[in-house]
Amino acid sequence: MPTLVSGSTRSSHMHRRSLVASVVTAAMVAVLGVTSAAAAAVVTTSERVYLPPGGAVTIAGHGFGHGRGLSQWGARGAATQGVGYQDILDFYYPGTTRVTQNNAEIRVLVSADDDNEVRVVAQDGMTASDTRNTRRPIGFPGETVTQWRIVRQAEGLFLHGLVNGAWRPWSQGASSSFLGIEAPSGTVRLLLPNGTSKLYRGSVRAVEDGAAPRLRTVNALPMESYLRSVVPSESPSSWPADALRAQAVAARTYASFDRAARPSAPWHTCDTTSCQVYPGYRTYNSAGVVTTTHEASTTDAAIAGTANQVRYFGGAPAFTQFSSSNGGWTASGSLAYQVAKPDPWDAIGNPVHSWSLRVTTERLRTAYPQVGTPRYVETSRRTGDGEWGGRVVDVVIAGSSGSVTVSGSAFRSALGLRSDWWKLTGSTRLDSDTTADGRPDLVAVMNDGSLRSYEGTGDGGFAGWRQVGKGWSGMRLVVRANDLTSDGRTDVLAVDQTGVLWRYEPDGKGGFGSATKVGPGWGGFRMIVMPGDIDGDGAVDMLAIDSGGVMWQYPGRGDGSFQSRFRVGPGWGGMTAVLGGGDWTGDGRVDFVARAADGRLFLYQGGVNGGFSGRQIGTGWSGMRLLTVVDDWDGDTRPDVLASGSDGALRIYPWLGDRFGSPRVIGSAWDVVRVLS
Repeated sequence: MPTLVSGSTRSSHMHRRSLVASVVTAAMVAVLGVTSAAAAAVVTTSERVYLPPGGAVTIAGHGFGHGRGLSQWGARGAATQGVGYQDILDFYYPGTTRVTQNNAEIRVLVSADDDNEVRVVAQDGMTASDTRNTRRPIGFPGETVTQWRIVRQAEGLFLHGLVNGAWRPWSQGASSSFLGIEAPSGTVRLLLPNGTSKLYRGSVRAVEDGAAPRLRTVNALPMESYLRSVVPSESPSSWPADALRAQAVAARTYASFDRAARPSAPWHTCDTTSCQVYPGYRTYNSAGVVTTTHEASTTDAAIAGTANQVRYFGGAPAFTQFSSSNGGWTASGSLAYQVAKPDPWDAIGNPVHSWSLRVTTERLRTAYPQVGTPRYVETSRRTGDGEWGGRVVDVVIAGSSGSVTVSGSAFRSALGLRSDWWKLTGSTRLDSDTTADGRPDLVAVMNDGSLRSYEGTGDGGFAGWRQVGKGWSGMRLVVRANDLTSDGRTDVLAVDQTGVLWRYEPDGKGGFGSATKVGPGWGGFRMIVMPGDIDGDGAVDMLAIDSGGVMWQYPGRGDGSFQSRFRVGPGWGGMTAVLGGGDWTGDGRVDFVARAADGRLFLYQGGVNGGFSGRQIGTGWSGMRLLTVVDDWDGDTRPDVLASGSDGALRIYPWLGDRFGSPRVIGSAWDVVRVLS
């Protein structure tokens, strides 16, 4: 079997809560002594993708949100498998314990009411409360009040009633700090600046915020009442009961964590995705008609079934972050119970477990105008957990006017991605990573027909190999095909002896799943070349050379299929090898390499209109039995050539941008390999 030269030792291994997380976590760690988790081992990568001028690239990703704590889709998946809510919570918040608390008040900032006054629809029996009085009846004897309004003046907060179309001050005088209104019905209808209104349980109060006349609107109510609109807003009420119970406990604990961090503050938490979504009991349109009721019987049952239950760690409420989907791997955080590990449930019935979208160069320019015309995007560090090497830690965007380095989460926000676990694919980059660890690999068909995956270290060596298939001796052509299906994984194309073209999708571990038939009629083709995205539309394309030496281009659709072919040109019959590709010149266009019968090696550079122009870059290559192009085998961000001659030694020929550097041996006994890709 081939022997390998080892490289350096490898490093081991929306959604919500961003605003509160940064402020509250620091406070809780300091005040409550929460133990921090060990930091994940960050790995260095060199995934540089040159951008097609005026074109697009595809971004494949996993999950929706930050991935810490409970995955809502994962909880649903677990519940469909019969997993109870306590076990779900134990998995997502390991080391936390179940505690029962009192149904105490939670105060929620109403973010939509931002006009420095609080207006509510009047009801019979309403009362007002402030720092001096509790539930003092309000009204004007013999008069009908249709609305109440709280405003702030230099002296404090004042209450006015709307009588016969005119505002009349109530006699209590100024209140300091806060002034609240509630009704015997247990609900208060708040009028919003945009003409709509919301019905809230509990009381609605105005609180001083900065200098007069600034005030904010706060809804104060029991925790269990608050949850009645939070839980169905965070998880669909049609989901299994144990998923809703897990959500109820997580949401209750999350709000309790916020409250414990600032117990005396005017408000404990907010009503947006920066905290937890809290829309109140009902929403009315400008005509006063109910448009949405934000509570549901199934989620009410989940709240009642877990009444007052929270998760504690270190004697205090845990910071129970959650997001829509972790993509199959929980993300680590700063706390001991925020650990990174595989999630067995997240993929079950989850439409956002994996995703992809196309991003234009112009969109990148809009997001990062300081770099000028974007030239490339390079992922420089990942978390080290999960497919592709995990979530993106740092990314470099470089252009005509300079470069900027941002965090993976900042890049996500700037482009509207679903998560920071993503990979640039469907591009000019030659994707050679079949093990989904962020490093290039090799696929080899052995003389005995077995298929092997050789895992690269990213710095020019091998981490090992394993057999991933057998019976490949019947395949006439085998080629690594980049990412044909926009899922972030490198596919393989093979033509069998009957001329049928097959696509093999990888399993992310170096192996491949079942084959998908692309189509018949490929028996007459001498070579298939997968250089990358030739036309800059974000989908991988294919070149094929027929028996007459004519090259054809098959534009990819990004779903594994191809559009109608068109003729590139004749004269390729004298080439003994044509190899993709990637971007060898850094101009954002796909190039490929071809070897002539006399041993000369040519680089064909992509042109403005999709054509290619060739130039000689080497001689003496006719003796190479195995020849392949790999994306950045040695970690310098450039493509490289790997070749093996009659001595069986495997050598790397590093591309320096305009020529090859000195070759070096990276393995021996490769004469047992029939096809290398």
